[in-house]
Order: sequence, then C-alpha cells, then structure tokens
Amino acid sequence: MCCFRNYMAVLMLFLTFTGCKKIAMEDSFLKPRRVYDLAVEGGINTLMRVQYLRLTKPALHPDSTPKPISKASVVVNDGKTNMVFRETTTAGVYTVTNLNDPNYNHAYTLTIKYDNKTYTAVDTLRQVVNIVDDFLPLSARQRSETKTVDGTIPKHTFGYINPNKWFIAYQDIPLWNPAKFDQTKYYSYTHILGSPNSLYPLNNLKRTFTLGQDDYISIYKISLSENYAKYLYAVFMETDWSGLFSSVPVNVEGNISGNAQGYFSVSDVDLRRYKAGEL
Repeated sequence: MCCFRNYMAVLMLFLTFTGCKKIAMEDSFLKPRRVYDLAVEGGINTLMRVQYLRLTKPALHPDSTPKPISKASVVVNDGKTNMVFRETTTAGVYTVTNLNDPNYNHAYTLTIKYDNKTYTAVDTLRQVVNIVDDFLPLSARQRSETKTVDGTIPKHTFGYINPNKWFIAYQDIPLWNPAKFDQTKYYSYTHILGSPNSLYPLNNLKRTFTLGQDDYISIYKISLSENYAKYLYAVFMETDWSGLFSSVPVNVEGNISGNAQGYFSVSDVDLRRYKAGEL
C-alpha cells in the first residue's frame, strides 16, 4: 500500500510538471518570433491617378489589432520624379496624385523614413495582357428557364502564362478601390507555377454567384512582377495551401528592407465590364 501511494505521488508530480511545460509551450507559441517596426500595404497602380499606402505597427497578440503609423516620410520614385505622399485624415494611410505616364519595365522605389530609420523597397511595373486576350478565371452556366447565370470563381487557378491578381465585382461585391485595404477577400489569383502537391490541399476555395443575364460584372486584371508573384505563392503555401503535413509556418519575406513586413507593389490594371449573359 505504501509503495502504491508513493507511485501515485510520483505520477501526479510528473503529470503536473508536464502540464506546466505544455502551458508554457502554448504561451510561447502565441508570441511572434520577430517583432517588426512597421508593415507596408498598397502600392502604385495605373488605373487611377490617386495612389494609397498604409503603414501600421503589427499586432503582437491575436486579440489585438495593428496600430496606424503617423508622421512618416513616404516617397516613391518612378524613375522620372519623386512622388511625395501625404497622410490623409485616416491615420496611417498616405496618398499622392500620380500625373506621370506608366514607366513600364522599370523599377519604382519606395523610401520610408520613420523614427530615425529608413526603409526601402523596389518593384517593377509589368504591363498587363488585356483581358480580351486572355482566359477569364471563372466558369459560367446559363439557365434558360430562369434567364439567370450561375458562376464560379476559384480563388486560385494554375498554369497561366502570366501571373495576375483579379478582382471581380458584381451586385453586393463593391468595385475595386485601392483606398480600401479590407478588399483582399475578394481577390482571386492566376499562377504560372503548378498547383501544390497533395500534401497541401486547396480546400476548394471559391466564390459562387447567380446573376440575371443583363446584370453587369466588372473584371479587373492586375499585373504582378515576377518577385511579387513569388512572394504571394510563398504566402499561400503558409495559408491557403497548408495541410496536416505542412511545415511549421515561417515569416515570408517581402521586399521592404530593414525590420519591416509586407510588400510594396507596382501594377498595371485592365478593366472590362460584361453582361453576365456574355460570359
């Protein structure tokens, strides 16, 4: 009986010790491996004159939100002139009016000065292939009995000649607006690389819609530089395509120098409007 009590005491101590270790490991898992000075969102596009960038201090806990960064110096050089951004009435959002023509196949350089530190990024403007000369990354089926069109938009499509982002708007889906930084959920992507192997399931990510044949649908095709396309593919390997046998998530490096996060992008944009019955 004495031996049994001793055994139980040792067992309880062991369970207590391992339980404490598990809690400690879970607590440490929530802490970011790297604390960034700032994060950059947005870039330059050729569709609109007014450009937007957002600077934030990344959140350190899942329950917290990024904090806007104000009073930073933000300048983009397009190979011709400097475009000086000014902070808008929305803290952390900076804007400039770009009156220059697109400088295709040339580098655009972003320079940020904040808290006595300088951060730079470079991206190249690649000309987009017109939508009419490429395949649309969606499928549509017309129903003659109801005069409606059922459509499916996969989030990822593979095997394209050029990598692109797409923004497809209709009915309650708003038009593309670079000033809105919460529209990423509406993007879809075409990749030149093949689909990830079976260990990285695609989870059948898609959008579906039903429209009248005369309802309009707006399709934006947004070019990606080679490096931006590789960055996005790496991000999706850690997010959309992660599975049971995926590796431990890592920090995907963007193109911002120094202790910063994100990607400064430069994109050419083509916009077409169709009636749903024309798809």
